[in-house]
Amino acid sequence: MGNFKLRLATTADMDQIMVIIRGAQTFIAKQGFDQWQDGYPAQADMLADIKASRLYVLANDTQIAAVAAAIVGVDPNYRLIEAGSWLMPSAKYAAIHRVAVSSQFRGQHLAETLFTKLMATLKRDQGVVSVRVDTHKQNQVMQHVVQKVGFEYCGHIYIDGNAQRLAYECVLK
Repeated sequence: MGNFKLRLATTADMDQIMVIIRGAQTFIAKQGFDQWQDGYPAQADMLADIKASRLYVLANDTQIAAVAAAIVGVDPNYRLIEAGSWLMPSAKYAAIHRVAVSSQFRGQHLAETLFTKLMATLKRDQGVVSVRVDTHKQNQVMQHVVQKVGFEYCGHIYIDGNAQRLAYECVLK
């Protein structure tokens, strides 16, 4: 399979990243729900993440297996949580968004590896004490992955004020 390491993405990675994103959009569409079916995330979103040094890839010497954006600081979409509460409401946190695994590596638990390595990096390099993530209520794959790596369901939030998402948080040890 290869020795995968976490690193910041570069613009040279863009072609592989977009293949992974398009594959994830197709995978989600086949499951029958509307997350990521409106052109998001677009190449411009991923490029903005690269320029802001917040897009990470799990890669070996030749291939990128997974990608995720990690945004440290207040995420406006996470200010209001309903039907629950955040575990660490006033702590420094990172929000993980735009998570995708290459179709070539699906089923090899690399999403778990991506989250585990990313959370350790964020704790070490950014001093975050918790990590938050959200997903569509029908995205069973992502719900399973985040719970497996230690996230707890906290309630629901709204993305851009209207799309309801399940919200999770993991307190870093």
